[in-house]
Amino acid sequence: MHLITLNFKKMKAKYILFILCLSLVLCGCIDEYNAKGIDEIANILVVEGVITDDETVITLSRSMNLTGEEDVYSYYVDNAEVYVECDNGTLVKADPYYSYAPRYGRYIIKTGTLNAELQYRLIIEIEEIDGCVSDPWSGTLCPTKTYEYSSEYSYPFQTPEIDSIFWIKRGNGQPVMLYVDTHSTEKNQYYRWSYREDWEIHATVYLGAYPYYCWNSSNSSDILLGTSEKTTYGQLADIVTEIVPSNIRLSELYRINVKQNVISKRAHDYYANIKKNSQLSGSIFSPVPSELRGNIVCITDLERPVIGYVDVSTSTEKKHLFISRSNNLYEQPYSSLDCEIYSLGALMDMYGDNFNPFSYGYVPYSSSGGQMTYIQQKCVDCRELGGTTQKPDDWPNNH
Repeated sequence: MHLITLNFKKMKAKYILFILCLSLVLCGCIDEYNAKGIDEIANILVVEGVITDDETVITLSRSMNLTGEEDVYSYYVDNAEVYVECDNGTLVKADPYYSYAPRYGRYIIKTGTLNAELQYRLIIEIEEIDGCVSDPWSGTLCPTKTYEYSSEYSYPFQTPEIDSIFWIKRGNGQPVMLYVDTHSTEKNQYYRWSYREDWEIHATVYLGAYPYYCWNSSNSSDILLGTSEKTTYGQLADIVTEIVPSNIRLSELYRINVKQNVISKRAHDYYANIKKNSQLSGSIFSPVPSELRGNIVCITDLERPVIGYVDVSTSTEKKHLFISRSNNLYEQPYSSLDCEIYSLGALMDMYGDNFNPFSYGYVPYSSSGGQMTYIQQKCVDCRELGGTTQKPDDWPNNH
């Protein structure tokens, strides 16, 4: 009995000691946690792109925290000099500023054909301000310094042709999934894709005074990666995008062009980490952990951080996959679009005697028996549906 009591007292004492230690630990952990390397690299240079044949596109921006108040476009870098340098001494500079500058961080370099036996790298020169805030009202102007950044020299990867682009739809209500199908060798197992899509739409009701057919386009913004590491016979099929069946892009004629680049394993791992980080933080503009800085360095100040990975790779492109109205993939949902035709009297009954048709989005439709009728402009003007009247030069129909 005494032994049991003694053991119980020892256990009680150990329990109390454990609680005291736990309390001290918790009290010491109430500070906000900050991931290592995040804050220290905010507002630094971010480089994105691939040196490729024909035309190289490089995008320069700044990493940042998003609070909802920043102007995203102010974080693009438009004041840089950008070059592709070959190890034989050839230097090709990015095109001068567009006539419609700003360029929103995009630099286009006419690289031409890449020689498989030569190495290439990217050179960036930027005049930057360090540790100072200019105040023109008081006459305080910050000194500037030109910093030079460089990627590593690399031989170009040779990218195989895309075998096909195809779509899959698994049933009513399911998205249309667009795939790229390609092949690889033991040497080239890692891929990155980008795409451009164009589509044609039309207004609900034809009215000669307004455009009935419109077009629109967009470029991919997601990081699209693939690897054939675990595939059979080096064959790889991967999804590049998907379209919900109610999307107006499927209503008339849709086209997608896919561009393919072989990349290194290091580049693949880098982009995979960048993609994961952006998904966790909710924005591609969020700060990036310091271990993801890539293969770009500031050669005028090796301690100056920079984020980016620039590979050298030939490109292949597949033109084109078309999806037309005849494929019956567009599942238009119930629409609240009011395309009724009203007389002026009917509209006044609805909105009051002081009703002004144009203030409510109505336009004249026809005149019958001396009485004008009206319809909503969004029913007769395809521009109201998000299109433009600028048709792609190589569009296959004659509207």
